[in-house]
Amino acid sequence: MSPAGRYLTSQAPANARAGQGGRAALAGRGSARATSARSRGAACAAALAALLISAPGRADESRAARRAVAARERGFPYTMVEVSSGVMTLPGADVCPVSLAPGACEQGETSVSLGIHNLYRFRDIGFGAGIFWAATLTSDAARGAPGLERDHARSYFMLDGLFRYYALRVRSSEWWAGVTIGGVVVNDSWSVEADRNPYSDTAYVGPRAATLGTEGVAAGLAIGGDWAFADNWSVGSHIRYSSWFLPEQRKVSPTGDLASLSQRVDMFNIGVLIAYRLAL
Repeated sequence: MSPAGRYLTSQAPANARAGQGGRAALAGRGSARATSARSRGAACAAALAALLISAPGRADESRAARRAVAARERGFPYTMVEVSSGVMTLPGADVCPVSLAPGACEQGETSVSLGIHNLYRFRDIGFGAGIFWAATLTSDAARGAPGLERDHARSYFMLDGLFRYYALRVRSSEWWAGVTIGGVVVNDSWSVEADRNPYSDTAYVGPRAATLGTEGVAAGLAIGGDWAFADNWSVGSHIRYSSWFLPEQRKVSPTGDLASLSQRVDMFNIGVLIAYRLAL
C-alpha cells in the first residue's frame, strides 16, 4: 500500500482488481451500446430521408393520374399518344413490279402495319397527326439474270392528320368515328444476292439496293373504340379505310423495273392500339 493509502495495481488485492475490471467491462458495454444506438439512428435517418425524397415523386405521379382521370370524365383538355399495330390489305390493287403484262400482275396485297399518333382531346372532339408504316410479308422474285438472284420488296409510309368524334361512352369505354387526310409513299426496292449477303465488311456509300418511290395523296375514314384499364392507360382497336391517289403512269427505275402501284388504290387496315393520356 502506498503512503497515500492506495494500492499499486500489481499489489492490489484480488477483489479490488476485480472491481476495476468490472467497471471497465461495464464501460465497454456502454460504449458498444452507444455505438449501436448511433448506427440504428443513422439507419433510421437515412430511411426517413429516402422516404421524404421519394414521396414527392409518388405524389406527383398520383396527382397526374388523378388529373388524367378527371380530364377524361369531365371533358377537360388532355393529350394522348397512341401506338397501333395490325394488318393492312390492298384487296383490289394490281401489283405489277415486273412488267405490265397481264400475267405479271398480282391482285391484292397484305402487309404488317405499325402506327403512332399524337392527339389533342377536348370533350368529344379529338384531332392530331401521326405516321403509319407497313411492309410486305414476303419478297417476290424480280426479273434479271438467274445468277443475280434479284428480289423485290415493298413498303408503305403515310403521314396524315386525323379528326375524331367520340360519339358513345359506356363507363370506361368509348367509341369514335373519324376522318384522315395526308400523303402516302410506296417504296419499291430491288436487290441482288450480293446486296443481301455481302462478301466483305466494306462500307459502301449509298443504298445497297435500287429503290423507287411513288408519292400520292390519301384520304379516308376510321372507326374504333378503347377501354381505360388504368388512370392514364387505355387499349382498343380500330378499322380504317383510305383511298390512295397515285400517279397515272407508273414510275420506271434506272434498271427498267416498274413501280408496283399506280392510279387509285383502296386500303383497309385493322389493328389494336394502346394509348397514354396526359392532362394539360
